[in-house]
Amino acid sequence: MNVQEALDAWQAQYAGQPPVGFMLRFTHESVWTRIHYLRDNTEPATIDDDRRTASRFDAVAGALFNGTTVLVLGIHLDPRHEDGTELRALGATPIPPPESWIETLREYLPDSGRAEFVGATLVWQRGCLDRLWMAVSRDHIGRIAVFCPATGDAFCPNGGGADVFVWGSERRAKLGDRFRAWLPNTELPGP
Repeated sequence: MNVQEALDAWQAQYAGQPPVGFMLRFTHESVWTRIHYLRDNTEPATIDDDRRTASRFDAVAGALFNGTTVLVLGIHLDPRHEDGTELRALGATPIPPPESWIETLREYLPDSGRAEFVGATLVWQRGCLDRLWMAVSRDHIGRIAVFCPATGDAFCPNGGGADVFVWGSERRAKLGDRFRAWLPNTELPGP
């Protein structure tokens, strides 16, 4: 599957919404689970904390995507301040953003002419995005989403957690059960 085919699948699955977790949770709450506070304290993160967070990103994504073709999407709101090295290393190339993304993101884009949207497809295997996870954990990169066209599932990590969209209540419950130890003492959102 090429990037355009996977992007078309994203558009169909997520009704033209951009691949930004905090926005998708409002339009797709019924399939949303938030895995947050992956770091266990409120002190500034150390490199070891970030390595642990990156490892946890890989574990959750591995539970969702193992052996499937995924689309990795990146949005650099301002490439002058965000590093795209890890995405380029995956073979990510610029993609023309759908107009619906620009419209939805308008208030978040410092300069829509400067924003860069990139994508790559790859067959998922544990460890394939380790360097990208670390860049997310260190807040060195813009918005990232990993999407599986076959299942519709999406993983949108950020510096301390992830918005996860899992189609199927049983699969979502299993994911929550598997990773509950990494969550604060609160109920998981989503049915």
